Amino acid sequence: MKNIFFSIFFLSILTVQAQNPVVTGNPASYTVIDENIEIIFNVAGAKDNNGNSLEGKDLYIWSFSSAGDSKTNGSWTNIKAAAKLIKISDTEYRMIFPIIDGVNTYKTLAELYGAEAAPGSITSIGYLLRDQAPTFQTGDLTIPFSPFKFIPDEVRTFPSQATTKDVVTLRFNKNFTGLSNPAMMGAQNISVHIEPTVDPLLAIEIGTTFSGLYYQASIIPAASFPSLYNSGNLVELQYYFYDADNPTIKSATGTIRLRAASN
Repeated sequence: MKNIFFSIFFLSILTVQAQNPVVTGNPASYTVIDENIEIIFNVAGAKDNNGNSLEGKDLYIWSFSSAGDSKTNGSWTNIKAAAKLIKISDTEYRMIFPIIDGVNTYKTLAELYGAEAAPGSITSIGYLLRDQAPTFQTGDLTIPFSPFKFIPDEVRTFPSQATTKDVVTLRFNKNFTGLSNPAMMGAQNISVHIEPTVDPLLAIEIGTTFSGLYYQASIIPAASFPSLYNSGNLVELQYYFYDADNPTIKSATGTIRLRAASN
């Protein structure tokens, strides 16, 4: 009799044991710097910490990484609307990039966790699912992704695929071991020269700020070159970094290809 009672008791524990959502991606393999990805949560049979089904409910994602918390988290009692998963069916939910959060847009996981300057710092991503209140939540779970191997370079631009209306950030690492112009290593006041390829006379010069890793500057191409944007000729920019105290000392010239903004 005791054995029967114990078996029933043990079975009851198993029935309320939370089952985890199955997380996949579209594409199946993605890194933290890939754009236009979808993270898919299949909650068929998945339960919250109280053993209640997640199926069909409005679900929000509270997520965090080794580099920092998601910018869509907000506060625990006031999670942001941007954290709500897109409900495809009662069992399928999706987190689709780009994610729009008010005036902010996050195109990649690296941007979502504030690690666009050092995407390699994201070595793990955790999350839990919950409602808005929250009145229920899951335990801490993980989101799989393909490792990103950071390859140092003289200049990095973000995002890697920009439109004419994106904020484009250029970052120069004067400590890069393979500098195109070694004399740049001695520069103390670095600026960046940016010009549209169709009209070099419209070139602009921007002073940089030092982030602790890069000397960086940002532009919105459509705002910086409105005449070319309005005429539809803003498709490519060239740039180089230079020593503002001695402008003859400059880096190699790089190119940014621009896609037309959707709106």
